[in-house]
Amino acid sequence: MDKIEFRRRLQMFSLLEAPGHLLRRNHQRSYEIFVRLVGEDVTRQQIALLVALAKRQGASQSDLVEATGIDKSTMKEMVGRMVSRGWVERERDPQDNRAWVMRITEAGCALLAERLPGVEEAQRQIIAPLSPADRETFLRCLRILAGIDADPGQDVSEDGSI
Repeated sequence: MDKIEFRRRLQMFSLLEAPGHLLRRNHQRSYEIFVRLVGEDVTRQQIALLVALAKRQGASQSDLVEATGIDKSTMKEMVGRMVSRGWVERERDPQDNRAWVMRITEAGCALLAERLPGVEEAQRQIIAPLSPADRETFLRCLRILAGIDADPGQDVSEDGSI
C-alpha cells in the first residue's frame, strides 16, 4: 500500500467503529468490575468452572471445556491450580482410565456461595448502561459472536451437555 492509500485508509479508520477494539475495552471494563466486586484471588474463568462443577459433579474435562468455553490446555492447568487450592478434586474416570472426573469440594462450594452475590452484581453492572431491551439484544449478539446457539435459560444439564 502506498503512502496516499495508507493515509486515506487511516483517515477512514475509526477505533469507535472497530469491533475488536470495542470488545477489548469492554473486556477491560468487565474485568475491573469483577475484581472490585468479587476480588482478585479468584478469576472469572475459575468462577465459571466452579459454577459448571456445582451443577454437574463428576464432569469430565471435555464436559467442562464445552460448558465454559475454556480451551483444553488452559482447563488442565486451571484445574491443577484449583485442586491445589482445595476447591476441586479430581480422580480417574472408572469407565475410562485415560480420563479424569472432577468434583467441586466443600471449600469450592463455600467460595462460590460467598462470591456468587458479587458475581451476580458484576453481571448486572456490566450491562447496566443498556436499556432492558438492549440488554437482551446485546446478550443474544454476544452468544452469536461466541458461536453459542443455546438459549439464555440453558446451562449445564445433568448429563453435562449445554
